[in-house]
Amino acid sequence: VHAQGHRRDRRRLKVTHFAGIRLFDGSVFREPCDVLVRDAIVEAVGHSLPVPPDAIQRRGGTLFPGFVDAHVHLSLSSADGVARGGVTTVLDLGAPDAYAFAAHPPLTYRTAGPLLTAPGGYPTRSWGAGGYGLEIDGESEARSAVARLADQGAAMIKVAIEPREGPVLALEILRAVTASAGKRSLRVAAHALDAASVGIALQCGAGVLAHTPVDRLPDNLVRSLGAAGVTVVSTVRAFGAGKAARHNLAALAAAGCPVAYGTDLGNGAIRPGLDTRELAIIAEATGSISAALTAATKGAGTVAGARGNIFAGGPADLVWTPEREDVPGDRNEVWKDGARLPPS
Repeated sequence: VHAQGHRRDRRRLKVTHFAGIRLFDGSVFREPCDVLVRDAIVEAVGHSLPVPPDAIQRRGGTLFPGFVDAHVHLSLSSADGVARGGVTTVLDLGAPDAYAFAAHPPLTYRTAGPLLTAPGGYPTRSWGAGGYGLEIDGESEARSAVARLADQGAAMIKVAIEPREGPVLALEILRAVTASAGKRSLRVAAHALDAASVGIALQCGAGVLAHTPVDRLPDNLVRSLGAAGVTVVSTVRAFGAGKAARHNLAALAAAGCPVAYGTDLGNGAIRPGLDTRELAIIAEATGSISAALTAATKGAGTVAGARGNIFAGGPADLVWTPEREDVPGDRNEVWKDGARLPPS
């Protein structure tokens, strides 16, 4: 399959040819495959593609899309470290305005901006005291806050429902947030870790759980979340990878909730780049490594508002390993917009 409409001067563009590879395209493994990249675009995906005379060549091994982390706090980490570790797109689910609405190369960066929270609510009295929370009081302020964040370029709106860390927004205010976000085609992610908070998130219309809840959820709530198609972002290791969270992730996946890979990078000891241990937890919960890889590419990309798969005409964000691996190993090469990044 060849991309159409790519009419820039082909002689001046950097060309890379991956030949005879095992390809994970964001959904399934395919092999053997060839992938041709011209500048920042995947030009063709197929078999035995002609090799341009000026092409950089890689033979064999496994090619993945650039990975997507659907829950980071990048201001507490390193954009370079994240990208060199194989994650080329992130969704930042909590950052002050000045950081959130700026570019952070080499990453494709999406953001929710600060969390919407009650006056004195989470995270304004803890790690997020420096502008990571936007305090609102009343439905009018909720609508105004959503409008302001949307006008600045927010890709999602995040609300805090964390009664263990301070006051929580009333249900009618949360519903004003989701209604206002919906009018702007924005989804709402909820920080909700216990069953009662998750129930409130469901009632207010939040479409994303920003974390796998850490307290075991009752079966009827799991079924309701699945029926509503609520997406769950994993972040299991950030909260200690306890049995309840692992059970919840598996139960939610079985109930039909889409699973997206996310690490909560910036909080705790999570390192920049792809967290293969988080991937393994998702694989355990979903029943296959392919499902986990989809959660960390196409699935997380859907949450972030970005593409997380490899296709002709798509962005050339790629991770290549010379081995035939189910997950990237220790000798990876990361390509962002068709250019190889320096190794980590």
